[in-house]
Amino acid sequence: MQFLAIPCLLILVYFGMMYLYWGRSCLRFYEQNQASTEANSYQPPAVVLLPLRGNDPFLINCLDGLLNQEYPAYSVKIIVDHAEDPVFEFVNQYLETHSHPHCQVSVLNSRREDCGLKNQSLLQGLSDLSDDIEVVAWLDADVVPHRTWLRDLVQPLQDEQVGVASGIRWYAPREANVGTLVRYIWNSAAVIQMLAVEIVWGGSVAISGRIFRNPHLAESWSKMMWEDTCLNSLAARLDQKVMFVPAVTMVNEESTSLKSCFQFITRQLMNARFYHSRWLFISALGLLSAVAEMILIAQLVMFVYEGNLLWAGIILGVVAFASGSVGYAVFRLDLQIRQLIAQRGTKVDRLPIVAVFFLIPTLLVYCAALLAARRTERIRWRGVVYNATAPFQIQIVHYEPYQVTVHNEKQIRQQNSSIV
Repeated sequence: MQFLAIPCLLILVYFGMMYLYWGRSCLRFYEQNQASTEANSYQPPAVVLLPLRGNDPFLINCLDGLLNQEYPAYSVKIIVDHAEDPVFEFVNQYLETHSHPHCQVSVLNSRREDCGLKNQSLLQGLSDLSDDIEVVAWLDADVVPHRTWLRDLVQPLQDEQVGVASGIRWYAPREANVGTLVRYIWNSAAVIQMLAVEIVWGGSVAISGRIFRNPHLAESWSKMMWEDTCLNSLAARLDQKVMFVPAVTMVNEESTSLKSCFQFITRQLMNARFYHSRWLFISALGLLSAVAEMILIAQLVMFVYEGNLLWAGIILGVVAFASGSVGYAVFRLDLQIRQLIAQRGTKVDRLPIVAVFFLIPTLLVYCAALLAARRTERIRWRGVVYNATAPFQIQIVHYEPYQVTVHNEKQIRQQNSSIV
């Protein structure tokens, strides 16, 4: 039994040390941001794209923030998936009472079957930019931008070596059900890893003309499922850097079910599997640490039963170290982000202490999602079903305009069974 325990112990020690190192780097990143007194003076002409399919619960807050940015020269392009989508009427009604001098609403005019719908909307938004535009940004409908969101986001792009500026996703839900807590813990640990291996988040991104005017961008997006993770390799190909912006840490307060949480994590991991160069390292670290922890917990019970308190103590200490390393890094990062959000005038309540007990369940869900991400080929998102057999082999196999009906959703699930 000891021979099996030793490699598992070494894996968990390595895992814990990695997260302590990554976590400390992440904390310094935020601390430097808070200590910086540099003025956000770089405000080039910019276009913000907002692709929509369906009416997100936070859309009205998103529009309120997006159309009231403290930014001198920016325009907004809202691209709706289909004219029959209820969100098309909603946005037009909203703009009747909340006018913006440079806000354009359009419908996706040419639907392809070989790439993601969001990619298609972004490509349409890029298709007719004027020559004076220096920056293109986009965001998701569940992002609620603060008044300096765009100004903060574009700052790194004033460096000619930086072509991509990415925000950071952070969940701070008001409810504390199982799915919500698992997603919160997973995402918190994922943020630390995303910053360490440079995984761009598509919820808030800005790119310079050096990127969006290069034909490689449109060529890549037109064959891909997702638009964000690939930006790292694309930027490197063009001798450009990716920069993360702590000031654009965007808080999402929505809750979710455990099933939806699992589907969400699986999609995120599929994105990394397809388009990130360090996927093998990411997946190996996650799977090995999860398997090692489960084996050690089982051996802990066995050693306690046998009265072998020495090995039981060693295993307990290492498991506590690995879990504690993640918990400590997440706790400290959570404090930093709450301070940042408070500076915007928004207070976010802390999650209950019971969240600590979801560390191991989260690891199990993560392990299952990693396995699912390695074998899943069919993706369902808001009534659209994709076959994704390879990074550049994407096919829409079921499409219909977004409708808020239970019948349509059940019908799609029956006709297109999928793990996500």
